[in-house]
Amino acid sequence: MFDKKRRIQRVRSVRPISTPIRPPIRSSFRKPNLLLSKTKRLLTIALSLFISIFLIYELFFSGYFLISSIEITDKKIDNKNLIENIKKTLTEAIGKNIIILNLKDLELKIANKFPEIKEINLSKNYPKTIEVSFMEYPLIANVSVTTDVVKKTYIINSVGYAIKENMQLTTLPTIKMTADAPINTGTPLIEAKKLEYIINAIKYYQDKFGMKVLETTYKKNAREIRILTEKKFEIWLDIEQPFETQFKKLKKSLVKLDIYKESLQYIDLRIAGENGDKIIYKRK
Repeated sequence: MFDKKRRIQRVRSVRPISTPIRPPIRSSFRKPNLLLSKTKRLLTIALSLFISIFLIYELFFSGYFLISSIEITDKKIDNKNLIENIKKTLTEAIGKNIIILNLKDLELKIANKFPEIKEINLSKNYPKTIEVSFMEYPLIANVSVTTDVVKKTYIINSVGYAIKENMQLTTLPTIKMTADAPINTGTPLIEAKKLEYIINAIKYYQDKFGMKVLETTYKKNAREIRILTEKKFEIWLDIEQPFETQFKKLKKSLVKLDIYKESLQYIDLRIAGENGDKIIYKRK
């Protein structure tokens, strides 16, 4: 009997204790302050506008960025006259706003006005200075020009422009020429390619034949040059033909014509024979 009661008790199930269901907690919802948000936005816009106006004024209307000086950065250039002329040309930039100034226009103006300048570079040194660096074409020859009225001497650069007047440098070769009209120093006295030909022909002769050149005559209309050697004879070259080819003819002729001992007046290398080796010469 007691066993039967124990079995009945074991069969009874334990009922779980149910937890009470709580209602959901509502999150608090705060209504936005539209007036405060609008005020902040207006203040931000006003501040941005103020800063923009201030920057525009400082950049373009105040005197802080107005150019007050022109400086040459390369202190090794000894052409004081050219330096002063460049500065004088750039005085039009004084008082202008450095931020909006177009440097390329000024560089082009200087390059056109001063043909002796090979390279020109302008840069802005904020807030008030324009810096200038430039390079000149090298001086390459003395030129003596004779017209019907006057005879003048110049020192020209490697592109043929007269840089110095009534001066000569003994270290440079001398070129003589005649002109029908007064000399215009605003244009090359000798075309750059022709000038290069003359200088290279002089150097080639001196190197290959071991004989100094005293001076060279450039005959523009005849398209020829006449090189006067230290032996007092001239060598005539056609400036339209390579000087190397013409000098090779002279080199081959040395077995028959001793230019170092002969008393010669000129040697004409311009004429080409059937085999290209013909030369014409005249003894004194």
